[in-house]
Amino acid sequence: MSNINNQTQDLYSVELVQDLDHEAAATVTGGTLYISTGYNGSGSETPVGKAYTSLGGYNNKVSWYKVTGNTGWYAYTGQNYTGKKYYLAPGTQGNLGGYANNNIESVLPALPA
Repeated sequence: MSNINNQTQDLYSVELVQDLDHEAAATVTGGTLYISTGYNGSGSETPVGKAYTSLGGYNNKVSWYKVTGNTGWYAYTGQNYTGKKYYLAPGTQGNLGGYANNNIESVLPALPA
């Protein structure tokens, strides 16, 4: 007869298993969001490689985006990931139109499924 240990173990108590925050997940998947204040990337451009609750000087000025890597991004019209949410898919770029244009204030990488 074998002795079976019937104790359950929490996943995060297993050595070398850890929860990834949004910043770490974006780094692991190589996802970067580039934002610009001008159409077609003509304005001031900056790379964003992690979640930001506020885009600071870029608040309400973003008109263009480009997403590289395997990670999509969520762009929000309010700080702290509030307001209207837009999904920016991996490998896409373009001008923000309608309400999103010049209204983005926070960004968050989408965790891969």
